[in-house]
Amino acid sequence: MDRDDANRLWESQQRPNQPMIATQLIRSLDVSAASGLVWHDRSFWVVADDENALFVFGRDGDSRRIPLLPGELPSAHADRKAVKPDFEVLCMLPGTGLLVMGSGSRVTRMQAVLVDHNESCFVIDTKPLCAALTTTFPALNLEGATVLGDELVLLQRGNRGDRRNALIFLALEDLRQALASRSFEVLRAPRVVVVDLGQQGEIPWSCTDLTVLADGDLLVSAVLEDTGDAYQDGACLGSSLARLGADGALRWHQRLDTANKIEGIAVDGANVWLVSDADDRNQPSQLLRAMLP
Repeated sequence: MDRDDANRLWESQQRPNQPMIATQLIRSLDVSAASGLVWHDRSFWVVADDENALFVFGRDGDSRRIPLLPGELPSAHADRKAVKPDFEVLCMLPGTGLLVMGSGSRVTRMQAVLVDHNESCFVIDTKPLCAALTTTFPALNLEGATVLGDELVLLQRGNRGDRRNALIFLALEDLRQALASRSFEVLRAPRVVVVDLGQQGEIPWSCTDLTVLADGDLLVSAVLEDTGDAYQDGACLGSSLARLGADGALRWHQRLDTANKIEGIAVDGANVWLVSDADDRNQPSQLLRAMLP
């Protein structure tokens, strides 16, 4: 299915009161695979899934880089993909700092980094966490996280091979223990809520990031990416936003008017900030803005 076919199918399914959400391009970013976004201290904090660093972009155009792991990644695409930490998750931990986490889709992607308020970095082994989660999701692919009450909510991304998007609720105390021990053990059984955003043809909407709104609802981004597993990239035929209740109940799901593959979201009042990943190191990620419907 090409982009035009997907658009026609989507449009045929839309109700009149669900127009596309308008987006505004703000700027290009000096990174090519933005995958997580936090708005903090009047700056955009961005992780990229093919970098070993956290990037900070100011509103006035300045930027800087915070190394998360030592060493440099290979420049060749296949070699880089095979060894990258695949940092997909970026989450603000109130009073603690920023949590960066790999997707867990390969052994090389089973680590997290805490960036504290002094921008010191502490590596956390997430292999125990991933081992616990793969009993439910053999094709594990963590894409987002947020703190909600006394729980850490992780976002599992589906694909054509396993269409289940899901919210994974973990005890916040387990995270606190992980930050102290540098190993993420799951002491309380995770609570899993499957999120079904539908599909177009054979391609399911797959969730790519997660944030919490002021009233406790959850906002997720999703894409139509034509891939059958958690490793291979595919053509992106559209992006969307969906609002969920704290229990995972779907409130609405609306398409974005951009052709960019949206991988990271952050909310500042009524503003929804978005970053894209073109799956091409020669194409910079885009920072966009939308408004909450």
